[in-house]
Amino acid sequence: MPWLEKDKLLFVHVPRCSGTSLMKHNKVPEKAIEDKTSLKKFWLKTFFRRYALLEQSNFPVWTESNAACLFIFVIGCFLLQIQDIDYRALAISMICGSLIFSVFLTFVFVAPTICRIRPIRRWYLIFVHYILCRWMECLEYITGCNKHGYLNHLTAKKMLDYGYVSTEVMSTVTSLAIVRNPYARMVSLYMYNRFGPAEPFKHFVKTWYNCTFKAYRETGEMEDWYTPCHAIPQFEYTHDNGGKNQLVKSIVKQEQLKYLKYVKNDNISFSDDPSSNGGDNIQDPKNFTTIRDLPVRVRDALLGMPHENMRKKSSPWYDYYDQETLNMVYEMYHKDFEVFNYPPKLEQRPDLQLPDALSLQTAHSP
Repeated sequence: MPWLEKDKLLFVHVPRCSGTSLMKHNKVPEKAIEDKTSLKKFWLKTFFRRYALLEQSNFPVWTESNAACLFIFVIGCFLLQIQDIDYRALAISMICGSLIFSVFLTFVFVAPTICRIRPIRRWYLIFVHYILCRWMECLEYITGCNKHGYLNHLTAKKMLDYGYVSTEVMSTVTSLAIVRNPYARMVSLYMYNRFGPAEPFKHFVKTWYNCTFKAYRETGEMEDWYTPCHAIPQFEYTHDNGGKNQLVKSIVKQEQLKYLKYVKNDNISFSDDPSSNGGDNIQDPKNFTTIRDLPVRVRDALLGMPHENMRKKSSPWYDYYDQETLNMVYEMYHKDFEVFNYPPKLEQRPDLQLPDALSLQTAHSP
């Protein structure tokens, strides 16, 4: 939930809803490191570099860090062969250290592992908060990471509860959130958090339902210690009191961003393309009021924003679904459909029935 403009425009960053592109477009990473100590700059830059790297790969192998680890590993092996001077202890330390460091950066400190394996997520939160002494957080722009999780993914309610924003500021400042069709968002969550391309979408959805989403499903728990930010329903980011009290003033659907093209003579220009990822039609007034009625500050922040984090998919997102996965996703995120007025029926797939929540009372086994 970073400030796009300090004390002027507050952005509630719902995961996998174009928020990273908006942060980059408004130069939040650059603003966050201004006037910081060298050590703070280093760790914040490291955080943003890793954040960008994980947008490209679930398990990043071909990285500068791994290249450095490989170099240290080779030097260690070379020192181990020298007979005249005993470098054995140093060589073994270099070999083991480079291997451990590489494994952690490639397979442990990555989105799928942190999100879906609770002990590792908890250890990571402790590590960045206490061992790294909160060097990866920037409270001025509310971004980075500490024991509360990823600050740029805090819900509006968490922001108030933690005291990062006062109730008075929240009620008066311009605030913005981007949401998207829950079915499309689940495919994006899959692409970002899967254990590699070999994991089927159905297996991902089932384990998400039974493990990742379990604490929220059973108790409504939203702390990162129990429920990762990616699993929290979208309405929890923008509303309070079970979706009845809207905290964020401007809520824009990702599917509608394509209609906002440019500003000329203080008017908004719209695309006339009726197609969209979520099935919205620009000819229907109810589908573009959130674009047409945007405050100027919000409109200016969105204009020209690229969508940089699209993962390559083998087929359109709606082709990933069968009836079982459709039902499970609807059960988990049915409130998002209601609050943001998304149709529960997947229009692009006439072969699939309307999800029946009543048939989902029994537990789904992976």
